[in-house]
Amino acid sequence: MTADDIKKGESEILEFKGNELSEDPKKWVKTAIAFANGKGGTIVFGVEDTSLKITGIPSVNVFNFMDSITNEISDNCSPQIFPHLHIETIEDKTVVVLEISKGDCSPYFFKPEGERHGVYIRVGATTRKAEFEKIREMMLYSAHKSYDEIIERGVKPATKKQINELRRVINERSTNSKGVSVENLISWGLLKLHEGILLPSIAFRLLTANDLHFAKIQCARFKGLTRSTFLDRKEFDGPIYQQIENAFEFIYRHTNVGAQIKGLYRKDVYDYPPEAVRELLANVVMHRNYMDSSCIQISIFDDRIEFQNPGGIFGDLSLEKILAGYSSIRNTQIADIFQKMNIVEKWGTGLLRIADICKEAGTTPVQYQTGSGYFMATLLRKGTEKSKSDTTNVPVNDTINTVIDPVNVPVNKNNVPVNVPEINLSDKERQVLDFIIKKNNITAKEIAEKIGVSDKTVKRAISTLKTNGLIVRIGSDKKGFWSVKDCIID
Repeated sequence: MTADDIKKGESEILEFKGNELSEDPKKWVKTAIAFANGKGGTIVFGVEDTSLKITGIPSVNVFNFMDSITNEISDNCSPQIFPHLHIETIEDKTVVVLEISKGDCSPYFFKPEGERHGVYIRVGATTRKAEFEKIREMMLYSAHKSYDEIIERGVKPATKKQINELRRVINERSTNSKGVSVENLISWGLLKLHEGILLPSIAFRLLTANDLHFAKIQCARFKGLTRSTFLDRKEFDGPIYQQIENAFEFIYRHTNVGAQIKGLYRKDVYDYPPEAVRELLANVVMHRNYMDSSCIQISIFDDRIEFQNPGGIFGDLSLEKILAGYSSIRNTQIADIFQKMNIVEKWGTGLLRIADICKEAGTTPVQYQTGSGYFMATLLRKGTEKSKSDTTNVPVNDTINTVIDPVNVPVNKNNVPVNVPEINLSDKERQVLDFIIKKNNITAKEIAEKIGVSDKTVKRAISTLKTNGLIVRIGSDKKGFWSVKDCIID
């Protein structure tokens, strides 16, 4: 600890207190509890928190002062917090530094107020009382459980219709040749057999009837750059996988889709890369806190889309760790099913994948913000922070004709620009792609009938085409269409 550190002021992990414990011992003890419930932190005694003046602790009293700190923590904190105390000299003044590590037994609470009302957390540079949803999540995290795997008391049994519909959806979206059985749903923890009836987990309920009141996505298109004027708004409930599709469709009804012609080749041009939008939607649905009485909000402005989900960062991660690829899954069952349904590829790789997509599309990297109870990703419109491209103000479905000088653009033997990726496809995959090019709203079932193969074979081919970036789905399975991207088929 240095004088320069003190000049930076208080923060999420740093607090200053005067040289008199009798001022308000409850206040700093609650801060110690907040540090234990969060990332850990440091309280420096002998520094005024408003003026940042270093007053110091009288040397003759320093050891009694430290004993008093230890006693206050022992008497007022539960579970037991084990602090580290030491003395430092700053500008010839003695200060006492109290270091609190992140606890392993959260939620920690202030004994006089009890387990329900005495839990505190750190919000920025302030200490605040935790709400019940936050306390419950801390309890689950300490028990190594996720909320979505819980089967609540008094919950209604899962119906045969709900079970069969979920099995059908997973089967349709999965590339696994084996069908999903009721036994699979039980083994995955989505259902529990109890006295002859099947009880649903939170995840099962979210994936079927979705009777959780705040498990919704609210979408809005605003005029201009602020939230002052609505142009359109919708609220989507129902199964959470369907909410992703509905929100995706809403976004692309309110953003530009154009085309760029390079010789004989057509490339769809978007304000926002569809793969990144879909990945961001999947992430906010998969990682939100379903105990929070707030909805996911998707806000579309002239220059950006904001994806905000309730819950903040889960566990002991920081934003820096998440962006580096570290993962802590808030809803393990939902993440597992989303992976089986090919909505996400792997746990924890979403933000890295989004970064790669934006880089490939020439879009500004996604900006992230986090705080107590929320996490927000902002996707900027293509060209917003760079030189405006020819596609910036193209109305929806208009075509841009870009003339390419054949002398200055390298081409391959087929006279195709070499910056377009070359892809090797099997005969079946090539057939499927040909049908999609001819009819962009064709279904997998229709392709299967034309080729004379099973639906599963076509779905595996489509999955390969999507993985290689040749096609992207715009909209839902029923109402959407396929967008074909630049490629060389070898």
